[in-house]
Amino acid sequence: MSVVLGAPNEAELLARAFDYPYAAPDGAYLFRAGEAVPLPGGYDFTGRAPVLAHGSNRAPAQLLRKFGREGQGADGELPVTPVWLSGYDVVFSAQFALYGALPATLHPSPGTRVRVHVTWLTEAQRAIMDRSEGLAAATPRYRLLPLPGCVACDLSGDLSDAPAYLALTGALAPDGVPVAFTNVRAEGRRFAAMDGRQMIVRIARELFQCEAEALIRRIVGEDGAGNMEERDRATLALERLALKP
Repeated sequence: MSVVLGAPNEAELLARAFDYPYAAPDGAYLFRAGEAVPLPGGYDFTGRAPVLAHGSNRAPAQLLRKFGREGQGADGELPVTPVWLSGYDVVFSAQFALYGALPATLHPSPGTRVRVHVTWLTEAQRAIMDRSEGLAAATPRYRLLPLPGCVACDLSGDLSDAPAYLALTGALAPDGVPVAFTNVRAEGRRFAAMDGRQMIVRIARELFQCEAEALIRRIVGEDGAGNMEERDRATLALERLALKP
């Protein structure tokens, strides 16, 4: 099984799959006009609710894709603050995104804490984020659940109700245990860790008997917009390797 990679944007398509969950500042920042700028001191969070960003939603590049440079409308900006999440780790979920990545989810991990972020969303921004995560889809892939008492924010102390988008497919566990993301910082990590490229390479060879680049091309389609049928077929193949939430 092979697919020839010949699209002009081949490098970008592969990078989007391999580089997930993308680079994010370790500190607080303000996403404004499509860019990350330092969060001003004394920022007013009134009218905003915290939503945990443990995967790509913590990265400016992904926020740009979801909100655009002018996509925040009257809101105009989106503050993002670093947090420590206790009792969980950020692991690969047992599903493919339409852009070929294996997205993140959370899995319980006693004694572990991970460095992630919180997006502080207005009601309008929350609606955009919910749509991007497919909460209202006919077959949703995520649910939004609170993680009470687990989130310590650098700027505002413990957050009593910080929900997170969790994958309904569960964690990808090719050896019977979840696999964490190497590019998400953790203390007391219990799981083995890989980066996105390493995991896709492994899954492509062991489950699909093809190279990672070929698998990504099948999923993203020739136009790069995503082939839902191929994505769903590939995700179904991961079912036997999943730890259900």
